[in-house]
Amino acid sequence: MNKIFSHTQYTLLAACLILIQSCKPDDNPQYEIPATYNFANVSYTGQTYRLAMLEEMVDYMKTARTLGTSLSSTTIKDMFANSGSSFSDTALNNSGKQLKDKCYAPDQSLIESYIDSIVLASQSATTGSNGIAGVVTSSIEPDKKYVLSANGFDYTEMIEKGLMGGVFYYQAVSNYLENISEDDNNTITTGEGTEMEHHFDEAFGYFGVPVDFPTNNTDVLFWGEYCNDLNGVLNCNSLMMNSFLEARTAISNKDYTTRDEKIIVIKETWEKIVAASAIHEINESMEYFGDDALRNHTLSEFLGFVNSLKYNVNAKITATQIEEVTNHIGNNLYNVTLNDLNAAKNALSTIYGLDDIKDSL
Repeated sequence: MNKIFSHTQYTLLAACLILIQSCKPDDNPQYEIPATYNFANVSYTGQTYRLAMLEEMVDYMKTARTLGTSLSSTTIKDMFANSGSSFSDTALNNSGKQLKDKCYAPDQSLIESYIDSIVLASQSATTGSNGIAGVVTSSIEPDKKYVLSANGFDYTEMIEKGLMGGVFYYQAVSNYLENISEDDNNTITTGEGTEMEHHFDEAFGYFGVPVDFPTNNTDVLFWGEYCNDLNGVLNCNSLMMNSFLEARTAISNKDYTTRDEKIIVIKETWEKIVAASAIHEINESMEYFGDDALRNHTLSEFLGFVNSLKYNVNAKITATQIEEVTNHIGNNLYNVTLNDLNAAKNALSTIYGLDDIKDSL
């Protein structure tokens, strides 16, 4: 039966159509994602300072790779705490920033014990070998020399990776990104933006890449360098950078659903980079197994990366699993076997779902 609409019914129908049209997703506010990390009111100078501090700290420790060059415990610990004007760059000395107070508190003493260990090894006047601390030269690549402890540990690498994990990774993932939803995103501070924007920017600063990464990958540092090195296998460069750009833009537009989605991607991908970096180093130690210098050097990097996984409060790996992986390596790198290395590698790759690509890392 045909029904003739009254004027009132037509009016109500038109109003409903307008309401439905106004709710269409296509009419939601849209925003543009920039191609580079160039936002208004961005500041992560503290992170830039700390990256530079670790660079100079590592460079100083590497001087001990020349036999007869002893390191100063005071100098390295002063660099760690930024005291005593220990840096050659006066901007670092005067920055008011330091690595120590941002390091995962329970492991500050661990880093200082590593410093004591490398200083002790640097004081050796003899060539290093099993049971004897000192400089060990690669038999495969004679230009590569490392100062190793009596048990073969390269504490330069243990300290570097320890601070990459205990400061950069820990602060970015388990502090800034983990607690981002609690930040104020309304009050703007000139030069820094809102508290939420600023804390997110600081997390980005700890990743160690330029604002135009990965187009520009020449100035990458620390985690940025390892991300770039592993990109051919993990395809992580664009994934990380795009997620940083999308999350930061979402924050500025108060799109918290997108913010949270992209932060999950950042945290999961960064954790995979840490695990993959560890596997990469153990692959190298297996390749150079017969070379004490290269094997022990890369195994020290492996251990540093594995231990760094604990700094993610939402890590896929448990403290017990970390201990199980490192126990395969033992307390003397001169005595490790290929079976030990395979066991550690396989345990880690299984936890992170990297079995299919573990041999390519």
